[in-house]
Amino acid sequence: MKETKIKHLELIHNVIDRLSHKSFLVKSWSITAITALMAFGIDKEDYKIFIIGFPVALLFWYLDAHYLWLEKIFRELYSAVIKKEAKSMSMDISNYKSKINPWKIAFRPTIWPIYLSEIILLIICVFYFLKLNQ
Repeated sequence: MKETKIKHLELIHNVIDRLSHKSFLVKSWSITAITALMAFGIDKEDYKIFIIGFPVALLFWYLDAHYLWLEKIFRELYSAVIKKEAKSMSMDISNYKSKINPWKIAFRPTIWPIYLSEIILLIICVFYFLKLNQ
């Protein structure tokens, strides 16, 4: 392999690594934020605090899916470079975006259980504290 092709593959691989790391960070921040919000809501015994968690969980779900979607696109670019279908040292991913469905990424088994469980816990807390305050 040419040295420029190896360097190109290394650049793409570094982007994939960073996106993967960002996805992990989003998951950990999501769990931390929702847990802190739930602890605060339980302490105050107010169901309205839990309602704030729904858009927060959805936002983290979107961010995680977006990072994984971009990671998958860069994997397509990586494969194209290996097959010599991409220009040398090009990081243009516009041709590969349509190949990857972001909705499929959002509902992969590594993503949806985390965020859906957060949402279900928030729903349980809302109903519990609604009944408690009646």
